[in-house]
Amino acid sequence: YQRRVRGLGAFGFNRVEVAPGRRIITTTRSHMQKSVQDAIDSCNPDKVIQIGGSGSKCILVIEGTADAYLFASPGTKKWDTCAGDAIIKALGGKMTDIFGDPIKYGADQAYPNKTGVLAAMTDFDFYKSKIPSNIMDR
Repeated sequence: YQRRVRGLGAFGFNRVEVAPGRRIITTTRSHMQKSVQDAIDSCNPDKVIQIGGSGSKCILVIEGTADAYLFASPGTKKWDTCAGDAIIKALGGKMTDIFGDPIKYGADQAYPNKTGVLAAMTDFDFYKSKIPSNIMDR
């Protein structure tokens, strides 16, 4: 696949609209923990795509292959999420931590994304609302 990001836009993505009622989540392939599985299960997905690399997960969400990228655990770093975050936002989607707070990328910020990742092009609030309370309790 070849995709290009230039200037103030993103080109080369083949975006497919999400089918109504469909729930496909992409998440970690190699860092599955109880909190991640609990968060996924709470969304009652039709399918879960486990793949390596935050960027790969973001592309699945951008192109509509997956409806949400959910990782309810520490583990990713700022350099893992920054490009995908920028592209998702440029295309009208949303990426935050699992609490719905923006991921901060300033030089004064710690490198780890200690509070997970949640991203979606549509229905972000649905996925955010499904994060179990035991995970949301800071």
